[in-house]
Amino acid sequence: MTVSQEEKLKKLADKVRTNPSDFNLRKEFAVALLDNNKHEEALIQYNSLIKVFPDEPDIYFNIGIIYEKLNNPVFAKDAYQKAVSLAPHEADYHYNLAFLYDRQGKTDEAINSYQKTLSLDSKDANAHFNLACLLAKKENFTDAIKHYKTAIKLNPTDVYAHFYLAYEYRRQGNIEKALEEYKNVISLNPDYSWAYYNMGCIAYEQKDLELAIKNFKKTIELNPKDIDAYKSLVSVYVFQKNHDEAINILESAILKNHDNGDLHYMLAQIF
Repeated sequence: MTVSQEEKLKKLADKVRTNPSDFNLRKEFAVALLDNNKHEEALIQYNSLIKVFPDEPDIYFNIGIIYEKLNNPVFAKDAYQKAVSLAPHEADYHYNLAFLYDRQGKTDEAINSYQKTLSLDSKDANAHFNLACLLAKKENFTDAIKHYKTAIKLNPTDVYAHFYLAYEYRRQGNIEKALEEYKNVISLNPDYSWAYYNMGCIAYEQKDLELAIKNFKKTIELNPKDIDAYKSLVSVYVFQKNHDEAINILESAILKNHDNGDLHYMLAQIF
């Protein structure tokens, strides 16, 4: 925090002490504390304000944010639910509640809250993306793809949306579209190693061994700790009966990941 922000908080604190009945000032002070990550102090202010304004949804919403940051999901959920009950038309309230449910592994509740978010704000790209992830988890692939595509339409530079859309296309057997999306990922982020790895897997499945080798090597170049990439690359070389190259790759991999038993086991098998 900069000195000016500290000074601003100090001045606000002094004003609140001088004018404790100025609730607009106390709200400003509470917001400033929250914005500057003074969570415990902000909570004290909001808990005081809620006694005066028991039906003000913004206060409950901010209390929910604070409890979430303090890693108290039970109290956060109660605060968000209260905010939603007081202002069911506020998309942000539903979104935060959905995100909290998602973190708790309450998939059905999260889906329901994300759907409510989008019914109020259909242009929330993050809500579309998060909902798509949950629908994919529930194996509702058609709707998952639809929401990934909407997220991309709203935010074309969302690397994760492109990546997970590619994953779903591949899972559905639509290899052409999957490759198109993986290439979009790489155009947005040339260092996204998992995109190269998945393209390598597709190339291997299609028996394009040279392309598979190229993509697996690129994966390893970007992420020398990617054990699956080493194992896949070795599998290609073994398939080609190029055991010397497979050994070279495994020995190089072991130097960088010497505690990995799978690599040692593969090397022993080849020997």
